[in-house]
Amino acid sequence: MVFLKFLFIAIVILTLLRMAITRLLPWALRRFARKMQEKAFGAYQQTSQDPRQRPSESRKPDGKINIDYVPPQAKPSPGTQNAGEFVDFEEIPDK
Repeated sequence: MVFLKFLFIAIVILTLLRMAITRLLPWALRRFARKMQEKAFGAYQQTSQDPRQRPSESRKPDGKINIDYVPPQAKPSPGTQNAGEFVDFEEIPDK
């Protein structure tokens, strides 16, 4: 009897959950899509304005290159310059 009561309650809860998801999920996705669309449209409007209207942004002339950062060059270690002469050698097989 307890198992049947549990089974009935589980079926009712799952049915109600399914109904709620089928109603709420499309609404939530539409709302999310609308917000993303408004955000993208706002970003497009900001970038499509005439650059002369925004004095904070200075426009660079075409053909000019500006390098902001140059990584430091690796220095050779001082041990290899004072290490001396290296001699090649061959192994002589034992007879």
